Amino acid sequence: MTEPRVSLVTLDIAGTSVDEGGAVYVALRDTVEKHLGGPIPDDRFDRWKGTGKRQAIEGLLRESGAPADTAVLDSVESEFTAMLLGAYRKTPPTALPGVHDAFGTLRERGVKVVLQTGYSREIAQPLLEQVGWEIGRDIDGVITSDQVRMSRPSPYLIFRAMELAGVQSVDEVLVGGDTPNDLRAGTNAGARYVVGVLTGAHDAATLRPEPHTHILESAAKIPELLG
Repeated sequence: MTEPRVSLVTLDIAGTSVDEGGAVYVALRDTVEKHLGGPIPDDRFDRWKGTGKRQAIEGLLRESGAPADTAVLDSVESEFTAMLLGAYRKTPPTALPGVHDAFGTLRERGVKVVLQTGYSREIAQPLLEQVGWEIGRDIDGVITSDQVRMSRPSPYLIFRAMELAGVQSVDEVLVGGDTPNDLRAGTNAGARYVVGVLTGAHDAATLRPEPHTHILESAAKIPELLG
């Protein structure tokens, strides 16, 4: 029996589709460490890369033995958002080389491209505006972490992307990202392709032990992967 064709490619934004210079992790770390009054160990911080930023703030605070009630989370998240948006205004993010062309190729083939991110809509919308991407022209949609109950490694960002694209089967889905939590989310969703890319937060040695189907040097190579 012929395998179903991939009809949805759903990718992370920062480090996978967009080069933002790692500003998100600088802002996240600086904000939480300022609140804690001390440094966060690298291994603890790395575990939260790629997940929802509010979820990451809560996890980092709790693992550091600090209170993480709603009022605290609102305050720290607000400071993080302001710091990150300020960094993006100072140094605007840009599309990673070849990625926009890859989106065009996929969409010409009838494949939907939906981005999904650990960012809130408050961050994702101006970021995409700075890059110059429009829904309906360059991509088919964006799902943000504040639209789901749990962000990565849970699969719900991917399921919402499928819902937006009108795709019913995970056999028709390729998920791509630059962090272990991206790959875990794709695997938890049961996606046909789970692709790690090496343009962002982690190298091949970090991504290869995680569940995946492919490791690519860039998301720009996805049309080639799909033939």
